[in-house]
Amino acid sequence: MKRLWLLDLDDTLLEDHRVSREVLEALGRALGVEGLFPAVKAKAEVLFQEAPFYPWAEAIGHSALEALWARYSTPGLEGLAAWAKGFRQRVFREALAALGGPVERAGELAEAFFRERRRFPLFPEVPEFLAALRAKGAIPVLLTNGVPDLQREKLVGAGLIEAFPLTLVSGEVGLGKPDPRLFRMALCAFGAGPEEAVMVGDNPQRDVQGALLAGIQAVWVDRGHRPPDPRFPPHLSVRDLREALALLG
Repeated sequence: MKRLWLLDLDDTLLEDHRVSREVLEALGRALGVEGLFPAVKAKAEVLFQEAPFYPWAEAIGHSALEALWARYSTPGLEGLAAWAKGFRQRVFREALAALGGPVERAGELAEAFFRERRRFPLFPEVPEFLAALRAKGAIPVLLTNGVPDLQREKLVGAGLIEAFPLTLVSGEVGLGKPDPRLFRMALCAFGAGPEEAVMVGDNPQRDVQGALLAGIQAVWVDRGHRPPDPRFPPHLSVRDLREALALLG
């Protein structure tokens, strides 16, 4: 039996991609603009690379879309909070311009997304999945990339803040997936060897690659918006977390 279950958060336990898409599409429809989600996503990813802290964000796995609604309230990130407001407005202004929309509404739209994006639905099978792990005596550990305040806000909003005996947030520990040291940190915390652990996540480049580098069995959760990466073949591919419970033995 795998006694240590390393779990990703975004789009593994918590619906992230769908919520961002639905919020942006709804905001776009209210303005009579179609295609706002792909336009905003594309502009954010390009402009985010100009951020003065981009190398750090890339290392800890903080995405451009997250930068549109992160508060950056973690002590030490005050400079990011000041930068983010202008970034949000520029992204929406350029996205609206590309779509022929009302550019003068960019600031209003940016603030609306910042406010309305704060939704934290779990995938339907998550409560049953976590209960099954606990019933079998397995230890769930959260390994999540991102800035501390945003990832912690997600956990509170999703009702998961007390679900794990250990939560490792990349922005708190200074290491992000796929760095194998983050995975080994979790192993060391419980005195477990790589053969006793399994990593479950939706991102082939972050979750699966990191697990393979650390010598840990990898389960890829296909949520439908990331293609498989043949460079990093998982040991098991699933569409529902409950399918991974077969590894419990």
